[in-house]
Amino acid sequence: MKKFLAIALTLCMLLACITACAPADQKDPNNDGTEINKGELPTLNYLYNTSDSHKAIGEYLQAAVKTVGITMNMENQEWAVFLETRKAGNFSVARNGWVADYSDPICFLDMWTSGSGNNDVQFGKGAHKDLAMYSIDLSKWGGENVKDGTWAQTYDVLISMIKNEVDATKRYEMMHAAEDMLMDTGCIVPLYFYTDLYMLSESVEGFFSNPLGYKYFHKTTVDGKGDSLSVCLASEPQTLDPALNSAVDGATLLAHLFSGLAKWEQDESGKLIVVADAAESLTEGVTNEDGTVTYTYTLKDGQKWSNGADVTAADFVYAWKRAASTTLAADYGYMFEVVKGYGEEDVDGLAPLAVEAVDEKTFKVTLNNAVSYWNELLAFPVYFPVYKDAVANEAWATEPSTYVCNGAYTMTSWEHKSVITLTKNAVYLGQADVSMNEIKFYLSDDNNNMLTNFKNGSWLLIDDVPTNEIANLKKDYPTEFVVAGQIGTYYVCWNINEEILPANSGLTGVAAEKARQEIRKAIGLLFDRNHIVENIAQGGQVPASSFVAMGMFNPDGTEFYKTANGGDSKGYYGYYDVSPEAYESNCIKARETLQKYYNNVTVSD
Repeated sequence: MKKFLAIALTLCMLLACITACAPADQKDPNNDGTEINKGELPTLNYLYNTSDSHKAIGEYLQAAVKTVGITMNMENQEWAVFLETRKAGNFSVARNGWVADYSDPICFLDMWTSGSGNNDVQFGKGAHKDLAMYSIDLSKWGGENVKDGTWAQTYDVLISMIKNEVDATKRYEMMHAAEDMLMDTGCIVPLYFYTDLYMLSESVEGFFSNPLGYKYFHKTTVDGKGDSLSVCLASEPQTLDPALNSAVDGATLLAHLFSGLAKWEQDESGKLIVVADAAESLTEGVTNEDGTVTYTYTLKDGQKWSNGADVTAADFVYAWKRAASTTLAADYGYMFEVVKGYGEEDVDGLAPLAVEAVDEKTFKVTLNNAVSYWNELLAFPVYFPVYKDAVANEAWATEPSTYVCNGAYTMTSWEHKSVITLTKNAVYLGQADVSMNEIKFYLSDDNNNMLTNFKNGSWLLIDDVPTNEIANLKKDYPTEFVVAGQIGTYYVCWNINEEILPANSGLTGVAAEKARQEIRKAIGLLFDRNHIVENIAQGGQVPASSFVAMGMFNPDGTEFYKTANGGDSKGYYGYYDVSPEAYESNCIKARETLQKYYNNVTVSD
């Protein structure tokens, strides 16, 4: 009887699939009065950067879209070139990943505003800038009910309201609304939630990493000695200017080279905390009559730049105004949006932020309102100080001879595309707590090369391994193969201005973009996320159905991703079902959608 039922069920599913994939002759498949002319399936180009794992995932995605007849070509670029290409929007589909900058969901959402340097999708840019098709009722949160507005009139306004809202319940409601808008575009296709996978030699003690993926070597020893440590995180950094860096590996180096007001630290119990660094203490803010909040910071005595000059309050004031300026156009400049004066016109090339030096050791900063993650922002590289006379030379952050820093280490050598050597800073106030005298950051994006150097003992930490070696490494290096927690999401992003409709579709304007949204979301359903994490990534990753990563929490303690899109009222978390059981039905839905717009949508298992 069970066998008969199983056969019957299989036949039913097969008939459903055949029916779903049968050519449809619909004059008005969207039921909105718009006639759609079918055409040829699009040819896509998938942009990725050199890495076995990125390539393997790309090849899987290539095979997945081929099942419906879509051709996807792959283009591999070296890391720095890849970042510039993606940032400029010179791609159709690209691999991407985002790791939290601090423990608030807004850091996954504010990057998509029109002016953000991290807005690779190009929301609110190019042709999309003038597209008025978004509606959102902001009146329940004190705004306006916007109908058929542009991205700037809706999403940008929503993010600004979130940053100015002090009521936690309202903030999180608005952040969920922001993610709803993002996911509805179909431009962001989450694949999995990150883990931080690396190899660490048993000879190294005192190492820690934080949930943002930064690695800390200040207090390490090798076999009990602090002479020298050789590691490999990634290839040549695009920049080591604190204001311009946008990569996790670059942030790790900057955390060793600079002393901001705050830093990440590990307490005696192993808990990660943010503590004062250049500041004497992380003070409480004072709320002003207009609702703004003013913080006053006093710097510790005796702090020096690596060139011997005194570190002053004016250095912080200048650095922040520079980093937030439209003149510099830093990717992370928007992280100063919480500071009063952000967004106003630059004055002499600097943002008119409400930050001022009271004297050489003291300065004040005024925020638009209370910000729960303010101390974490202070520990982020874009908030680090810079030496004004040094940065006047645009190439200052590319050579040791022009590099000026104030952290636990100084840069003593940079053999480009080979190795960066950091040496313990003799004038750093906290040098007594720095046990490692020298750190050599070798530069490579060849994970086979990384693994070879780890196995022969040349490099004692590597931040990537070949995907096909993971199973053996888990077995052969059970204590040195590390899978740590990390708040981040690996995803595919579309260029929103990429044309994927048939040339003869007959759709224009809003109707055309709604169709593209539907197509992008359909293609996202073709990807088996369980296959990706189990057979390709193999590092304990979790299949993702939302963009804001797991590890972010609502005020009531529930995880943000578990309450996205109405929670589990649909039987799953997020914006689509990523369970293994749902994959076949997801593919059927995808084909049904694609058949509305294209001829020759194939059926292939």
